[in-house]
Amino acid sequence: MRKRAIILHPAIAPYRVDFFNSLAKEFDASFYFEFDNALEQAFDQEKLRKRLCFAPHFLSSGFMGIKNLRLGVLTILWKNKADVVFVSEYNLLGLLVCFYKLLFNWNLTVVSICDDNVSMVQGAHFVKKLTRYVMLHILSIVILADNDVLTWYENNLRFKSKYIYFPIIQSDSFFRERLLKALSISASVANKYSLIGKKNILYVGRLVEIKNVSLLLKAFRHVNADFPDARLLIVGDGDLRKDLESQVQDYISAGLIRFMGKQEGLDLLAYYNLSQIFVLPSLYEPFGTVVNEALLSGCYTLCSSIAGSACLIDEPQNGLVFDPSNESDLCHKLKKALMGVVGLEEIALKGNKMQIRYAERMDCLLKCLYLAIN
Repeated sequence: MRKRAIILHPAIAPYRVDFFNSLAKEFDASFYFEFDNALEQAFDQEKLRKRLCFAPHFLSSGFMGIKNLRLGVLTILWKNKADVVFVSEYNLLGLLVCFYKLLFNWNLTVVSICDDNVSMVQGAHFVKKLTRYVMLHILSIVILADNDVLTWYENNLRFKSKYIYFPIIQSDSFFRERLLKALSISASVANKYSLIGKKNILYVGRLVEIKNVSLLLKAFRHVNADFPDARLLIVGDGDLRKDLESQVQDYISAGLIRFMGKQEGLDLLAYYNLSQIFVLPSLYEPFGTVVNEALLSGCYTLCSSIAGSACLIDEPQNGLVFDPSNESDLCHKLKKALMGVVGLEEIALKGNKMQIRYAERMDCLLKCLYLAIN
């Protein structure tokens, strides 16, 4: 008989679908989400739900308007009699589950998923530190997205919990199947914008201050003189879009930089197919799931040292890590990347540049879960 699981998570996002589906296939699982969409960036939920192999449920509103104080979870835990419960981060909802374990079912396996990078775990404010301290005495397992964070936890937070490294990654096979389906869209975009023969640099994300896209625009200006066949594709939208476009209007007019707007699903994957280089220049980034997508797509990836997803970069094989506050560092590494790639020759899948395999990480996680449950 399969073990019973309850998964409590903020919202359904594309980079979590494979992880959720894997849990749904392994356990007799029930999924409860706090919000009907991600708070920082809305996704097409209708398309996402078509990819789910389970029926999502949603928690009732937070008590007295406090978003994480979902008292209904106590009823769910009591009725479902799960063997394992997944919570997200360290918050009131996680505390409720931990207190339920203390009061009613000490044998319950409680797992927290923490996406923080090193600077975030080191610089946690007092309330989060206190909540983390309490929960780490009760949690069975903490899943950490960054290997450097795992090392820091093991050195500094020696409590009851077992720490496991599982970055926010998607299934290699499923993702690349979808890349293949997007090739016809890639061909259309390449023809429309004359991208064949060009060295295409890609950014995907929100156009807001912390994403630091202005640094990428400045770096592109510096390197374009040496690489006239380089093109920069900005995929995303946000409050700074008009300001960013005004900074490089001459490059936009010349067709060297293009702002493509927000793209999702196969329309987004089409741009990964077209690009040889990917850049994530964020000044603040708990993880940065686009790095996994870029590597799975075969893009040589330049990643901000601030992002937790820098742990996916094996320098210099699949990319380079740079200081997002240092323009010359990005320029130097962008030139190095451009020298190492050739222009887009054909519309076809590139080789997978991810060094970590989803299936291997999931097998490791499941073994740890069953040891904890049993």
